[in-house]
Amino acid sequence: MNKFIIILSLSLSLSCFSQVAFTSNTNSYLQVTSYNGNSSSEALTVKLAGNGNFNITNWKLSTKINQNIVSDDGKYTFDANKISFQPSTITGQQSPLATPSFAEIGAPLNVILQQNAEVFLIPNSNSALYNNSSQNNSYYFLQMKFNFTVIGGAYLGNFPAWTRFTIPMEFTTYNQSNGIIGRTTQTFQIHIGNITDAPPAADEMSMQINFSASKGVLEFKSIQDYSNGASVTYTDGLSVKSNTNFQIKVHSTNNILQSATGNTIPIDVVNLTLLAGSNSNQRITPIILSTANQVLVKTNTSTLTTYKYDIKYYTTGQDQRLISAKSDDYATTLVYEITPQ
Repeated sequence: MNKFIIILSLSLSLSCFSQVAFTSNTNSYLQVTSYNGNSSSEALTVKLAGNGNFNITNWKLSTKINQNIVSDDGKYTFDANKISFQPSTITGQQSPLATPSFAEIGAPLNVILQQNAEVFLIPNSNSALYNNSSQNNSYYFLQMKFNFTVIGGAYLGNFPAWTRFTIPMEFTTYNQSNGIIGRTTQTFQIHIGNITDAPPAADEMSMQINFSASKGVLEFKSIQDYSNGASVTYTDGLSVKSNTNFQIKVHSTNNILQSATGNTIPIDVVNLTLLAGSNSNQRITPIILSTANQVLVKTNTSTLTTYKYDIKYYTTGQDQRLISAKSDDYATTLVYEITPQ
């Protein structure tokens, strides 16, 4: 299962949050000597820590690769969607509750990275960063470790033995209003060794969000936008390459669009559809955004094919919820998911 995330906002704005500090460190080196790929156990450690009492709900943890992954000799490019993280262990100290598990937080079991797009290791935590102690200035921390994986496949044969990739990744934690708690950068190294086993026969499936569409903005600039509805379309915003039947689903991690100042709008004021151009053999269903995982596209294919989609966000006219909303910047997080069908 591949998950890809964009930020949809009505003029997105971010604010800083400093009550809890965010740090990270890595065991960053991973050598790959088989077409099966390889994994480094607990390669990433992130920590949230602070003193005193606080209650930060619906926090998020993301990662992003801000540049193409090019080999150290400049000759080869590595696809970001061949890299993934998996939650491993979690420890902490808080009062009076016990440290939550990854399952209680709601961490995905596997998060595949995406070039130029922010993906979420913790999309929207079900467990708050919470400390409530009678002791003054009591210490709190939550430490999470993640495995780092290079996904196996025949593509590894494209790289000569001992090709090395150095990959800077940005990690960010957000509070419930999308204010930044903290941001760090860590560097990972992938070293392709001498691969001698046979490449696997496997389905190929990948999805990529265009950089311009990775943070969608739907703006209301005139009275006509409220009367007739507003829309924005990102041409070729989403591309898929697959040699097997697939479907694309999407859901919002929140049931509201929320501003940094606490104003909210229901998420279902926004509609979403994909426009497929000349591609046939597929069924596209426009949806109203919600927290439910809804099918956008179903496609049948047996040969390796590239599909390009325009992403369109739009509202309907005369929606009283928008007309009466306060002027502000509102945001939510969308999760795009591609799976075989």
